[in-house]
Amino acid sequence: MSKDKKGHGQAHVPDGRGVDVVEKNTDTSWAMFQALQGQQQHGFEKTRPTGLPTHGAPQAGGEHVTIDDVLVEARRNNRVCPLPAIWQRLYAYLPNTGPHLTKVPATHAEWAQVPALQKRARLREHIEWAASQGVLKQVYEALRKLPENRWHHIGE
Repeated sequence: MSKDKKGHGQAHVPDGRGVDVVEKNTDTSWAMFQALQGQQQHGFEKTRPTGLPTHGAPQAGGEHVTIDDVLVEARRNNRVCPLPAIWQRLYAYLPNTGPHLTKVPATHAEWAQVPALQKRARLREHIEWAASQGVLKQVYEALRKLPENRWHHIGE
């Protein structure tokens, strides 16, 4: 880069055009750069434990089970819903079902036609119904005990 009498620099790029570079207050700019670089080298403050309670899965013993607990379990590993026969048994266990509650896709054709997110929404509806009927903990325990190969997953 070449400089003229006023301290302006002229950089030349390969295509022959020049780019004007004007330096203003270089000492301050350099000091700011060094300060930023020093902060970067010091790194970040060490992580401190939070004072908030951790949210783990309730134990089988006596902890209260929430709808969120059941939904977290139902969605683990990109799960959508239990496989049809198991989901049918779960649905049959729910008390006071009727036309107001969406049913499990029953036939193979219906299963193939219902998208994964709609199946997941139906399962959520069944979980919310279980909570309203006082059987949420039992549904949670049943879902927790299902092996992974008894679940339908997104992309299957």
